[in-house]
Amino acid sequence: MTSRRLASLALLAGACGTQAATGYPLYPKLGDGPGADKVSTLYGPIQTVDGQDVSSKGRTFELLPGCHVVTLQRNIGEGSATGAWAANFPRLTVAFEMKPAHRYSITTDAKDTSAPVGRVTILAREKAPDGSTVRVPFAGGDGDIVACRRWAESQGY
Repeated sequence: MTSRRLASLALLAGACGTQAATGYPLYPKLGDGPGADKVSTLYGPIQTVDGQDVSSKGRTFELLPGCHVVTLQRNIGEGSATGAWAANFPRLTVAFEMKPAHRYSITTDAKDTSAPVGRVTILAREKAPDGSTVRVPFAGGDGDIVACRRWAESQGY
């Protein structure tokens, strides 16, 4: 392969790495929308956001800042050439206090094991624009959702 072609591929790969991930907008988007610095991004195996079923819309979503109540899909799994796993979870809810330009994710981690039964860890996180991350707890009841909504109101969302 010529050095010119390698340089072109490297430049293309570098450009791809700097593209901001956009998701399915869960708000009325007019034109280009409000911009990445004014929306929140949510990623994960999401079933509903604020009572709306979004499971067929992908895994990445854009939301306006504020309190958003998110439920996870109950049947989650992953597979590759080296193995696969599947799990059925109870209803899990997170009340996210979403801020502009922040990213929110729900991730799963299944430890490699040769046993027929294993352990899957599910984490909800908030990532700030400066790269710092904070773990977000799952909602323990209606009180957590009420507190989230009060926070949003106090922030003017």
